[in-house]
Amino acid sequence: MRGAEGALDTQTSGTVWLQMGSIGIEWTERLRKVATEAGVLFVDAPVSGSVAPATAGKLIILASGPEEAQSIAEPIFEVLGSRTFWLGAAGAGTRAKVVLNNWLVDLVEMVVETLRFSEALGLDPQTIVEILADAPTGSPYAVAKARSMLDGDFSPSFALKHAVKDASLALDAARSVDEELPLTASLIATWQRVVTDGAGDLDLSVSTALRERERLPLG
Repeated sequence: MRGAEGALDTQTSGTVWLQMGSIGIEWTERLRKVATEAGVLFVDAPVSGSVAPATAGKLIILASGPEEAQSIAEPIFEVLGSRTFWLGAAGAGTRAKVVLNNWLVDLVEMVVETLRFSEALGLDPQTIVEILADAPTGSPYAVAKARSMLDGDFSPSFALKHAVKDASLALDAARSVDEELPLTASLIATWQRVVTDGAGDLDLSVSTALRERERLPLG
């Protein structure tokens, strides 16, 4: 971006830089400063959603940045997503993304614990999943993940290696504000080990499934 042939070298005042990756709070702030020095408008806009919503243009855009950039960014966001949330100054989008990703990884961990617990009590995990599918406490995402685990289907909608990266960013963000995420902290080492063992390109649910494979038959 900043080199002699970088994208910022030829830009004029009023240009909008859309940063839509999940890069964490520290790098978002570094890039915002680069944009400010170059005189361009920086929009921090990571997305919520995996392969299917991305393909269908149904992502949720977590946008943040100067008001004057919104009219330029909106037509692009309308193609990529079903809804855009403008959250304030640049950086708020990334903070929302680390919160949402922390929710996601903890939810997957909760799913495998529920399946294991139900089996240990002599129940059919598949039946528990069907009950949750109709219960107000059920989550469509959690139910879908549970069904995939029980079917032994770990085709990636969100690859484990990316989930590990995002969980690590959430832990970094928590430490920066003297907060603790004990559930996320308890699972990250196991997830990293599964990536090292060669399963990083599979769905994030494979981490907990492999860890519990002797106790929970997952195909």
